[in-house]
Amino acid sequence: MTLVKAVIIDDETWTRKVIRQLGYWEEFGIRIVGEASDGEYGLELIHHMKPEIILVDVNMPLLNGLDLITALRGEGNDACVIFVSGYDNYEFVRSAMKLGALDYLLKPVKQEELNQLLRKCVHTLREKKDVRGENLIGSFLDTAWAGSYYKLRDSLADAMITSDMQVMRSILNDIYELIAKNESEPVPKGSMICIYYSMLGILQQFIMERQYDAKEIFEGKSTVFVFSKECSFEEMYSFLTDLYYTAYTRIQELIHTRNRIDIKQIIEYVKEHYTEGITLEQAAATFFISKEYLSKIFKTVAGKGFSEYVTSLRMERAKELIVSYKIPIKEVGEMLGYVDQAHFYKTFKKFYGRTPGELKEDNNIQ
Repeated sequence: MTLVKAVIIDDETWTRKVIRQLGYWEEFGIRIVGEASDGEYGLELIHHMKPEIILVDVNMPLLNGLDLITALRGEGNDACVIFVSGYDNYEFVRSAMKLGALDYLLKPVKQEELNQLLRKCVHTLREKKDVRGENLIGSFLDTAWAGSYYKLRDSLADAMITSDMQVMRSILNDIYELIAKNESEPVPKGSMICIYYSMLGILQQFIMERQYDAKEIFEGKSTVFVFSKECSFEEMYSFLTDLYYTAYTRIQELIHTRNRIDIKQIIEYVKEHYTEGITLEQAAATFFISKEYLSKIFKTVAGKGFSEYVTSLRMERAKELIVSYKIPIKEVGEMLGYVDQAHFYKTFKKFYGRTPGELKEDNNIQ
């Protein structure tokens, strides 16, 4: 699924938190890819992450929201903008509309108003077909030591693949030393943002390639770092390395769980729930394993694919209900979790080569 990228730029921690909590992000297909607490970092963040939706406060230190969007419009950026303000006046509204803002929200932000505007933003973007996808790797790092950095970053990815924690720690330290040695203090905003998101992108790619969900790995921990004038490179890098260690530890735990999984227990679970139309995804989620892994091991042990096995259980039970218990055919499909009777009839005939009615007649059921 192609996601719409959004950033939140507001100097009030509480406002950013409220916006994150109240938005129907997943429902609308939106991903928050970055946050900043001042206008200057917000501008850098937008340059690197290229979001389609910008939620920005009007009054912020260093660069206010109106000036920030004015600068972006001057660059040709046509992102969907929602201003956030603590006051309501005509001059502000006129200025915001002149900048092509979708609308504005008054603090305290209300859930219904926020989601109405998010829905409108997404609709507008879909019409323009201007969604650039969900790639979270920042733009190229423009510095003399970029080549050395990217080599180390790729080595870090290799260390994750080989599950070598010691090497991973060493490379993370080498990256830190490389940046500390070559960059001025403080590290430039653009470099910090690019480093963070390029390393986060590698980590997320590693997680996805192992068929895990980032939410499952981080268990509620946010991967969005809030960039601000006060944050240091050390603080940002500490946050990033903690994400790496968390992901590494969690994936190792899940791998060990996989190795201990009792497939017979899963088969018994399927036998108990097959009338509910259980799917491979639901069973995998119940036992905290990936659907790809479950599909492979299930077929090895059961001799059938997951869906084929569930269908056979349902069809065998359907025959028993029709032949032995004389249940009306119309009720049998419902009892086995088939919402669509036509689907039940089609599946039954494919399985037995006869319709339920023909089976009933063959067994002389009146």
